Amino acid sequence: MCSKIKNFSVPLIFLGALILSICTESILPTALKSHLYALSLVIKELLIFFLPFIIFALVTNSVMRLGNKALKYIILIIPLICTSNFINTMLSYLTTKNFITSAWHFTSIVKSGEILNPAYTLNLPPLMPNDIALISGMALGIVCGIVSNNRTQQVAHYLDLFSRMFFKYLLPIMPFFIIGTAIKLQSDGILASILEQYLPVLVAFIVAAFGMISIQLLILSKASIGRMGNYIKNIIPALVTAFGSMSSAAAMPLTIKGAEQNVNDARNADIIIPTSVNIHLVGDCFFIPMVALAVMLSFGMQLPTIETYLIFALHFILAKFAVAAIPGGGVLVMLPIMQQYLGLSSDMLALVTAIYILFDPIITTCNVAGNSALAIIFDRIVGRHSEKS
Repeated sequence: MCSKIKNFSVPLIFLGALILSICTESILPTALKSHLYALSLVIKELLIFFLPFIIFALVTNSVMRLGNKALKYIILIIPLICTSNFINTMLSYLTTKNFITSAWHFTSIVKSGEILNPAYTLNLPPLMPNDIALISGMALGIVCGIVSNNRTQQVAHYLDLFSRMFFKYLLPIMPFFIIGTAIKLQSDGILASILEQYLPVLVAFIVAAFGMISIQLLILSKASIGRMGNYIKNIIPALVTAFGSMSSAAAMPLTIKGAEQNVNDARNADIIIPTSVNIHLVGDCFFIPMVALAVMLSFGMQLPTIETYLIFALHFILAKFAVAAIPGGGVLVMLPIMQQYLGLSSDMLALVTAIYILFDPIITTCNVAGNSALAIIFDRIVGRHSEKS
C-alpha cells in the first residue's frame, strides 16, 4: 500500500512543481531563475549522456529474460510486439493529423516576455549512439538467453540493478527539470497559452487508444458483447492497480491472473504478460507521439512528413525495449529520439515530459489493457499453430 501511495504521489509532485513555478516566477530574482533554468538543462544533458548505457542495460536484460522464459516463442513474440507498437504509433500520427489538427486550432506560440538565458551550460559529447546501444543490447541479450546459466543470470541481475539505481536517483531530481523549464516558459510569456491547448490531446488519446483496444476485444470476442464484457471484467483489478501505482510491473500479477481467465491455455498468459509488460505499451505509443506533435504545433512547427515520422516510429518502437518500469519511465528514454528525429528543443522535451507524467495513471492503465488484449491474440495464434502442427 505504501508503495502504491508513493508511486501515485509522483504526478502530484510534478503538478505541484509546475504550479509553484508558475505562481512564483514573477517574484523570483532573474539570477535565481537563470540558475534554475540552467539546472534543468544540466539534468537533461546528463540524462541524454547516460541514456545509451541505460538502453544497453535494459534491452540486454529484457531480451535475456525473453530467451529464458519463452525461447521457443521468441520468433513469434518479438515481431508480434513490434508490429503492434508500430501500428499504434502510426495511428497516433494519423489521429493527430486528421482529428486533433482539424477539430482544434493550435496557434503558434509567440514569446511575449523577456528571454531568459541559462546561467551556465553543460555540453557532454555522446559516447555511444543510441542505435548502437539498442543493437548491442539485443544481440547480447539473445546470446545470454540461449546460453542461460548462473553467470548470465548474474549479468542480468547487475544490469537490472544498474538501470534501477539510475532511475531511482534520477526521479527525485526530475521536479527541478520541470521547475527550471516551466520558469523559462513562464518568463518568456508562453506557458499559459501552451497549457490551454492540451485538453484536445487527452480527449483524442482516450478515444483513440482505448477505442483501439475495445475494437480488438470486440473482434476477439467474435462480436459477442457478453464475452467482451467478461474479458473486461477479468482485467478490472489489474486496471485499477495500474492506475493507482502508475506501474505495469506492479499490476503484472493481476494482469496475468486476468489474462489466464481470458485465454484458452493459461500457460500462454504466463509467457506473454511478463515478456510484454515493459515493451508492449499501447498507451505510450499513442500518447507520447500525440503530445510531441501537439507541442510542435504549439511552437509554430509543421507536422513531420509521413516519411520523416516513419523513421521516427521505427526508432521509437526499438527504444521500447529500453523502457523502465517506473513512473515516467516511458517518456524518459524517448527524449533523444524526439529530439533527433522530430527536432524538439529542450523546452519542448520538458513540456512533453511534464504532460506525460501528469497523465501517467491513465497511460499505464491503457498499457495494461493493451497487454491483456495481446495475451488473447497470442493465445489464438499459438493455438492455431499447435493445431496445424
